[in-house]
Amino acid sequence: MSDAEQQEQTPDVETEESEQASEAVEGEIMTEEDDSESCELPEDDEEAAEPSLEEQLQTALDKAEESQKNFLRTVADMDNLRKRSAREMDQARKFAVEGFAKDLLAVADNMERAMSHMDTDSDNDQIKAIVEGVKMVQGELTKTLEKHGIKRIEAMGQPFDPNLHQAVMQVPDEEADPDTVLQEMQAGYTLNERLLRPSMVGVAKAP
Repeated sequence: MSDAEQQEQTPDVETEESEQASEAVEGEIMTEEDDSESCELPEDDEEAAEPSLEEQLQTALDKAEESQKNFLRTVADMDNLRKRSAREMDQARKFAVEGFAKDLLAVADNMERAMSHMDTDSDNDQIKAIVEGVKMVQGELTKTLEKHGIKRIEAMGQPFDPNLHQAVMQVPDEEADPDTVLQEMQAGYTLNERLLRPSMVGVAKAP
C-alpha cells in the first residue's frame, strides 16, 4: 500500500474513534443524570411523609387532652381516698367504745332490776332515801350513756321491728294490733344510730 493510500484511511479511523469517544461521554453524562434523579426521589418521598403543621398541632392537642384526663382522674382518686379515710376515722371514733358500752349495759340492767323490786310507794323514810338514791344513780348513768351516743330503744307499744327487736314470746291480746310490742324483758340500745343490742320483747297475737 502506498503512503497516499495510508494517509487517506487514517482520517476515517480517527473519525470513528472520535465518534465512539463522544458516545461514551454522552452515555456517562446520561448515567450521571439518571443517578442524580434517582438520588432526588427519596427526598421527595421524605417530604411527602413528613406530617403537616395541622397534623402536628392535632397530635399535640390529643396528647394534652389525654394528659388532662389523666390528671383529673388522679385528682378524683385522691379525693375519694381522702373522703374514705375521713369516713373510716369517723367510724372508728364513733364505735371505739362499743365493747365498753356493752359492758355498761349490764350495769344499766341491774339498776333497772333494782328499781323494779323497790317499794316506791313506801312511807318509810329510809326506803324512800334508798329509792331516791337509786333513781339518781340510774339517771346519771342514762345521761352518761346518751352523752356517748348510747340511747335506749323505745319498744313498748311500737310495731315489731326485726332490726331493733328480738321477739321471744307471743302474747294473746284482743285489743292490740298483731305484732305490737306488749312486753319488754330486756331493754335494747343503739350506739350512734347503730344497733348495739336488740330489745327482747313479747309481741301481740290474735287469741
